Amino acid sequence: MSTTVPAASSEPSSGLTVRAAYGLMGLWGAYLLLAPTTGFSWIESWHNEQRAVQIVLLAATALATAILLIASPDAVRARLLLPLWWWIFVALGSLSACFAPFVFAAFAEVGLFVLLSMLVALVAALTAQRPEQMSRLARYAALLIAIAHVLAVLVRYGASLHIGKGLDLSVFMLGYANPRFASALYAVLMPFVATVATDARERRALRVSAFLALSLLWTINLGLGTRGIWFAYVLAVPALMLFGGVPRPLRLITSIGISALVGLLIFLVLTNVNSGPAGPTAGVTLPIERLQTLTSRDVLWSLAWQAIVQHPLLGLGPMHFSELKSYVGAHPHNWPLQIAAEWGMPALAVLAFVLARTMIRVRSAWRSGAGVNTEALLAALVALVYGLVDGNLLMPVSQSAAALALGVALGSMNSSSVEDGGRHGPSATAAVAAIGALIVLGYAASSLGEQIDTTARFRAMYPGEWLVPRFWEQGLLLNAGLSTPVR
Repeated sequence: MSTTVPAASSEPSSGLTVRAAYGLMGLWGAYLLLAPTTGFSWIESWHNEQRAVQIVLLAATALATAILLIASPDAVRARLLLPLWWWIFVALGSLSACFAPFVFAAFAEVGLFVLLSMLVALVAALTAQRPEQMSRLARYAALLIAIAHVLAVLVRYGASLHIGKGLDLSVFMLGYANPRFASALYAVLMPFVATVATDARERRALRVSAFLALSLLWTINLGLGTRGIWFAYVLAVPALMLFGGVPRPLRLITSIGISALVGLLIFLVLTNVNSGPAGPTAGVTLPIERLQTLTSRDVLWSLAWQAIVQHPLLGLGPMHFSELKSYVGAHPHNWPLQIAAEWGMPALAVLAFVLARTMIRVRSAWRSGAGVNTEALLAALVALVYGLVDGNLLMPVSQSAAALALGVALGSMNSSSVEDGGRHGPSATAAVAAIGALIVLGYAASSLGEQIDTTARFRAMYPGEWLVPRFWEQGLLLNAGLSTPVR
């Protein structure tokens, strides 16, 4: 039974813990900015470094959440309590993990979900305290990250012209070994950047800069040759209109659509600029031929379906699609299939029920005049749809960006439209946050050192194949140490 969530105070709390939590949001912004650009000079592998830093921040977030659950004002604490469905979902995942071959890895996946949930809850609580300030912070942070990526790609493009080299994928791809990872981050950034471009309250120069950055993000995505981002927006935009009707998000959607056309024109110009005696630099073309293939998605989806048929109740175990030892992928590249194959059909049914109920509640809240953050809602929808054809909800940077966007969207709504904290009190939630952090930190510390050995084993098993990332860059469960099967 639902309980009423106390209305958030219009004045920010003066508590030290709340102020520290707002400071933690700045660290998350720095993570999204630095992780795929300059990196942290910690771990050689981009993916492994991004995951390791993410885990540190998630653990800090869990600690901050636990402290707030004990010491924060009632308005903040109430929004940090998690609903009953969440506890049921975690319980199903934990039960599945108990019967999985790689128990530690399975519980690490459940723990990662717990920590990401704490991030969403914390962002939502802080946004409810300062909705306008948090919304503006999200927009400016997204714009800063977008401009950083755009400038880096333009510098690479200029260098390719200078040396007479044709354009290739390396010009457009920044901070990743897989072009889809970059595209997944841009998909979440775009609605926030578009909002800056269309906000009449912003200075004209800033609005123009935002629109140019947005257009060039589309250009970069064309250079990356990714299709998931286009698929995501084609489906997410109509879904957004179903939530709030056509007029409300029309300006945001129009800006994104026009910028996509401008980005296409820029791409066509850039790829046909002469570089002098060497001739045109058009080394990158639109991936028309790739539209006719599923890039092995059919293989992954088939494997997931077989797992669902064979293990319908508890699945293979969280993270255990990667036990299938397929060089094609360590996850199905489709979140409903992943949940059903790894956690079981009952767990997927819980998520489907919650998603449907949330859509109805958000639509009701929006039409009643609730202050729903349009750009954050679109970003969350895009990430969700993108996850039907890719692993954006599993990769550390895009996963974190999606969680932050979802938190802003939930926190922007009026208290009457936000789901209550369920039946469990602060102590239980704080305890689960701490346990999740300990499990994930322990698994990360024990399994990161095994990456050298398991990567070598992967290359011996599948010569010439790309690594398939999941938790780490080599994502298959080949570990011979603490991840050894218990049966």
